Amino acid sequence: MGLLLASFFIGCGSFNNRAWGAPPPKSQEDIAFQNAFDRFQDLHYPLAETYFSDFLTKYTNSPHRADAILYLARARLEQSNYIGAVDLLQKSSAEAGGLKHEYLFWIAKARYASGDLTNAAEGFATVAQDFPLSSKRLEASYDQAEVRSLMGDWQAVTNLLQQTNGPFQLASAQDARNEFASMGKLLLGEALLHETNYATGEKVVLSLESSNLTQDLRWHQQFLLSRLQLAGGRPEAALATSTNAIELSLEPRHQAASVFLQGEILEKLGRLGEALGVYTKNLVDSQPEEVQRRALSRIIPLTVTLSPLANAIVTLQTLSDQRPPIKALDLAKVSLGELYLKAGVTPISPTLESNSPSALDTNMLTSALTNFNAVITNFTNSPLLAQARLDRGWCEWLSGNVAAAKVDFQEAAEHLPPSPAQAVALFKLADTQLALKDYAGAAGNYNLVLTRYDKIPEVTNSLFDLALYQIAEADIRIGDADAAQQAVEKILHSYPGSYFGDRGSLLLGEDSDRKTDYAKARAVFLEILQTSPNSPLRPEVEYAIARTFDYESHWNQAIAGYKQWETNHPANALVPEVEYHLALAYGKAGLTNEALAGFTNFVARYPTNNTYAPWALNWVADFYYSQKDYVSAEKCYAELFKCPDVEGLAYAARFWAGRSALAGQRTDDARDHFLELVNLTNAPPLMVARGYLALGETLYQHFFAGQTNEDYLSQAITAVSKCTNGAPTNMIAVEALGRLADYWMAWANQNPRSNNYATAKQLYKTIVDFPLASVNVAARSQAEFGLGLIAEREHPKSPREALDHYIKIFDFNPNGFDAYWLERAGESAGRIYEDEQHWDEADKVYKRLEDRLPALRTVLEKKRASAQAHLEARNH
Repeated sequence: MGLLLASFFIGCGSFNNRAWGAPPPKSQEDIAFQNAFDRFQDLHYPLAETYFSDFLTKYTNSPHRADAILYLARARLEQSNYIGAVDLLQKSSAEAGGLKHEYLFWIAKARYASGDLTNAAEGFATVAQDFPLSSKRLEASYDQAEVRSLMGDWQAVTNLLQQTNGPFQLASAQDARNEFASMGKLLLGEALLHETNYATGEKVVLSLESSNLTQDLRWHQQFLLSRLQLAGGRPEAALATSTNAIELSLEPRHQAASVFLQGEILEKLGRLGEALGVYTKNLVDSQPEEVQRRALSRIIPLTVTLSPLANAIVTLQTLSDQRPPIKALDLAKVSLGELYLKAGVTPISPTLESNSPSALDTNMLTSALTNFNAVITNFTNSPLLAQARLDRGWCEWLSGNVAAAKVDFQEAAEHLPPSPAQAVALFKLADTQLALKDYAGAAGNYNLVLTRYDKIPEVTNSLFDLALYQIAEADIRIGDADAAQQAVEKILHSYPGSYFGDRGSLLLGEDSDRKTDYAKARAVFLEILQTSPNSPLRPEVEYAIARTFDYESHWNQAIAGYKQWETNHPANALVPEVEYHLALAYGKAGLTNEALAGFTNFVARYPTNNTYAPWALNWVADFYYSQKDYVSAEKCYAELFKCPDVEGLAYAARFWAGRSALAGQRTDDARDHFLELVNLTNAPPLMVARGYLALGETLYQHFFAGQTNEDYLSQAITAVSKCTNGAPTNMIAVEALGRLADYWMAWANQNPRSNNYATAKQLYKTIVDFPLASVNVAARSQAEFGLGLIAEREHPKSPREALDHYIKIFDFNPNGFDAYWLERAGESAGRIYEDEQHWDEADKVYKRLEDRLPALRTVLEKKRASAQAHLEARNH
């Protein structure tokens, strides 16, 4: 065999002059193509474009031509010449041959990169569907789904990636370890997150085999999994997974995203201090400015929430002075300046926490100005420059430097985007003009606020009534009585509830004094009357003057004003409204007989006045309820059922009718009222929930009246369970859980061998396990007390567990304890200590109880004396 092979090769002349196994010599055409291809591989795209263009010009019939066209187009694509790439591939499609799928794929890529998402998605779909053997099929099917995600069509993404016989599923099944197969599953998880299918999303993401993933994709897996768990209501699981994401993040942007996610989870869990600590990790120098800015946007409000104002100032001052300086220093300084400004408006309490600074700059406005000046001077391109101008204007305004304030307010008004902040800047500019006696300019800018921001409630609720008031004052100064009268008319007609609004603050509350300066308001109204004594608005203006006394709580003057108004205008259309407020003022002044007579007469005279008659009747009903005349109260509340509903008053009346019947021990009537309430289809959800709670309590009282009828207890549990919905998220639900636990414990007391204590225990424990901010002290105390009672029943000979629960009630915020539960906990803890003859501990409990509840001092002193006597007897 060896000889035969040798003779064969010797006979082949083409091999005589080259070494064994050497490749054939390359042609100039091959060399030219290889040189162009090498430039592409080396990422020298401009040079690659030149070489491939020259190649195509010179070698028009080359077998490499289709490849050269493809790589020339790709070189253009890499240089963002998307149109050139698409044009070349489309014009050359006839020459593509076996590369047709590649041409279509890179056309779609170019369109994708250029932002032509619709045509890009269609191109990728063509490759994925029409070329099942293409090496680009898996990538094209992924790209198609990714483009749809950018278009916000998450349903399409889910369909493309989930379809069993679809291109993605078929291609990824053939190459499961391919990166695009993994990326597709992650994109499917993202789509399911957007479609709120969290459980399925988790399954998809967890189905990825971590050993097949790069570390970057492993990060994506853990990051997405944490988001799915958080959105699915499992924050504790999300928190653990977010830690994995942080550990896997290689890039600063991934690290930043993981930190923000973990901070968000901790905030959801109510662990604000930990969230604050986590967000600070994104202030490291390796993070870009936008990340640090976002981190500060969370750090600053959390710092203010968690710390007294003085401490928050010191914390931000330290952050602002950090070296090297943080990249979002302008945000830190603006925020610090605003805290100083707030402290200048609302002085810091001298009583600081033990870790508070010993001294702060006493001139808060000067410190605020220092920070705003630093931003205005040193950060001329800052997005916060106009805000710093607005803030500095406030400092100058509060310091009495009105001319300087005007300059800053004008700059802020001109450069802030349309927003509530711009409305404030315009308003304050008008204020400075009014103070500088530029009355026409002031009126013009106040009117700009009214015309530009009439669709933004945040502005209309806080500024419009005051702007009209200032316009009236400016017009009076100009001498334009008609314009002033029109402004007052708008106040009276647009803001009948309060002529100066809901006392909404402008920025830091500086203008709240002006909104309650009713003496000045009276002066403006009186000047209108003096200027135009025959004005048709005279009755409304005189009524407004009387109302200012009402708002000031000067009841006698308000009463006198209303009565004088009735004398002056007995036939005016406002008579019912004035009579209503006269009766209300009687009540506020403590003249309950006059108030009762006034409201009773009002209901009799104006039964169809749907604005005030229901409220008058409600006042009468509330009065009878407060006097424990439950029969009359129930009757009046029942009359309200017939009235048109005003702000939910009719629904509330049904609730209070039931409460009246229940207080009068007419449980059957109470049950009927509550059942009617909860079955009303249009009743507010909160009122329905309270109705179910009250219905449960009524049924529970039925049970106590005859405890052999456990059906009432079962019905009570069913009613109150309506308020929990399996996932308590509000105070009503927490209260319902407490009542349910009480009912189950009552059932357990009836049947000690049942498992009902365990059910009650779990319900109580659910309450105490909630974050502190989610549960009020009364509910938490009740739950701890219930756990104590259950522990005593389960372990009668070992009461230490029960004792721990009772003592915890003492350890809640001393300024927010619930007196009822504190007293019961103290009595129970003292009893246990006495039973165990631990007289010293009993004495301490009674002392703590006495300090918190001085009203019990007489009883507790006797208990303490007894405990001390036993202690002395034992010591002797």
